[in-house]
Amino acid sequence: MKNYGRFLTQKAPLSYLLVSLFSGLSGGFFYPLSGIYVVDGLNASPLQMGIFLAVSILSGVLVSQRIAKLSDQGWDRRKIIMWSQVAFIIVMALFVFIRNYYLALLVMVLIASFTAAAMPQNFTMGRQYADEHLGDNGTLFLSLMRAMMSLSWVIGPPLAFIIKDAYGFNGAFLFAGSMMAISVLIVWFMYPTVKIEKQDAIVESQQKWRKIDGVPLYLGAVFMLFWANNMYVTTIPLYVTKELEMAGSIAGQLLGLAAFVEIPVMVLAGLWAAKVAPQRLMVFGAAAACIFYTLLFGTQVLWQMYALQILNGIAVGISAGLGMVVIQNKMPRQLGLATTLFNNGILLASLMSSVTVGVIAEWQDYQSVMIAMMLAGVAALTLLLLSVREKRPACPPDIALEGH
Repeated sequence: MKNYGRFLTQKAPLSYLLVSLFSGLSGGFFYPLSGIYVVDGLNASPLQMGIFLAVSILSGVLVSQRIAKLSDQGWDRRKIIMWSQVAFIIVMALFVFIRNYYLALLVMVLIASFTAAAMPQNFTMGRQYADEHLGDNGTLFLSLMRAMMSLSWVIGPPLAFIIKDAYGFNGAFLFAGSMMAISVLIVWFMYPTVKIEKQDAIVESQQKWRKIDGVPLYLGAVFMLFWANNMYVTTIPLYVTKELEMAGSIAGQLLGLAAFVEIPVMVLAGLWAAKVAPQRLMVFGAAAACIFYTLLFGTQVLWQMYALQILNGIAVGISAGLGMVVIQNKMPRQLGLATTLFNNGILLASLMSSVTVGVIAEWQDYQSVMIAMMLAGVAALTLLLLSVREKRPACPPDIALEGH
């Protein structure tokens, strides 16, 4: 691998990175505020908020899954991305005026569900471009795309709350819509047109993803990894403030430190994947997660909790940076579906984590949630080890393969 950064000066790779950043910023503005918007802006109960978020996620999963299959059969991914992002802009514009719970829920199901297709299709186009043009730099490029998304979520949520406090929900939603509008313009003017081999896609699409060697086990591992991580993200602010009786800023520092480690790890993972099979690196990341949750459960000392964020950053950086590459390698002729399955696994893990934290904390305490994190981490590690032993499919040589 030579000249790591040279491709960053080219129009197409730069456009993919910019779209990852601006579309990520739009999501980073809206989604952290969505729960507060439902409760305060729509005067909904906590139960109604839970239903709102659950229905929003599930409708997005169903719609994006269907669009993914159609994209692998010849639909123009560039147009899918643009129209999905336009749907997000429409939702933001509508939410400036909507203050009725059921009308907002209807908008989420009928319009916002289509926005879930944008991110996986963007990464699918990025993968196709990498296969055709970037050679050994392909995995690094995809890791950089993922790092831009993570960076946007480091910047977006704090800025969203600042704008919300200053200008209300309307100001935050308009800003989110403007970020997505920039993304749409970049896709329209800068994105290359990537054609797929339509006949090959249809032939392989006859093989259900559930029957492809290693795919169900790997997706189970992805779900478990992100289930554990989302439980941690949800629990740690409550654990720190309610049970350890520390300042809320401590929780923010812990999460921020993990993100600070996570982003460079994503980039490094893209470099390492040229020499070490990505799925083996995923095993390493899952092992780091298991150690992190175990040690976290056993300590209440602040400096140790800070130090453990290095392990957390390594685990999340590898799984988020390379997780998508591995599933794409397993389904090289169904890239749209593969990327969407990965993304939907993360969405479902997020939904499941909220329920799990609530149930365990109600019956026990927030520290007990860490036991569930440990169990999920061990399950993820086991499933990864099993999936890496299964027969691997033929895959384009441009992206590093998961090996044995």
